[in-house]
Amino acid sequence: MLRLWLLRHAKSAWNDPDLDDFARPLAPRGKKACRRLGRHLAERGIRPDLVLCSPAARTRQTWERLAKKLPADIVCRFDPGLYLADRKALQALVRSGPTDCRELLLIGHNPGLEDLAALLCGSGAGDALDRLIAKYPTGGLAEICFAAKRWAEVTPKSGHLASFVTPAMLEVEDD
Repeated sequence: MLRLWLLRHAKSAWNDPDLDDFARPLAPRGKKACRRLGRHLAERGIRPDLVLCSPAARTRQTWERLAKKLPADIVCRFDPGLYLADRKALQALVRSGPTDCRELLLIGHNPGLEDLAALLCGSGAGDALDRLIAKYPTGGLAEICFAAKRWAEVTPKSGHLASFVTPAMLEVEDD
């Protein structure tokens, strides 16, 4: 079985109109969301074999904050192709995943991540799929499982959405 995690970066700041989109940092709300998501990842024992992250400031900062709660040996690659990538580009990236990777985490942007999740999920646990399709907010984390041995076998509707969490759903502790 393969497991794909799709994480939309945490909430970014829009308070500097002269700042290039690529350079937008996390907002205070995004930093708080990262604390919640980091705790969630640690408590669930989520340990991806590989993290592919957009190099934009807000995605880098999201990963850096999450990584503090995860084992230090997790490999993260900053891939320029993830910046504002569309569904097709993301699907190609997933399908070219390394054969020794069983759990892959992508950290990127909408609408690409949301479109990819909707494309790949043929089923979902409880109301997770309905919630994902209704809204994929910043900090949204989808867990998609595939009955496949290689990433190249991942096709539309072949995945099962095992969970979909948002920062607002996670318990507040010392935020």
